[in-house]
Amino acid sequence: MDPTADPRTREVLRDHQLPEGLLPAGIVEAEIGDDGRFSVTLPKRIERKHGGYRVRYATQISGQLAQGRVQNLKGVEAKQMMWFKVGGIAAKSEGLAFEVGPVTVALPLSEFPLV
Repeated sequence: MDPTADPRTREVLRDHQLPEGLLPAGIVEAEIGDDGRFSVTLPKRIERKHGGYRVRYATQISGQLAQGRVQNLKGVEAKQMMWFKVGGIAAKSEGLAFEVGPVTVALPLSEFPLV
């Protein structure tokens, strides 16, 4: 367990113009490369509600960070009627656009407080 993993991850999210609450609090391990590739470990699977969607975070989440964007995301799923993998997230003016299965879903930044 790395006590700096959670605050370091929040700082990297801010540096990439993404909200700190994009990932749940309590990250226990984090690997973040200079090329933007990242992998974080949560102590348990977590479900939260964002807008009308349930979002499930696996214990292992990985992807590629770019300015205002997460690509090749693994370990995050969203459900409205059924579960779909979230493949990417992009910051858009007042919100975030989630690539959920075959569609893009927009949610306001206010849905992502640090919890």
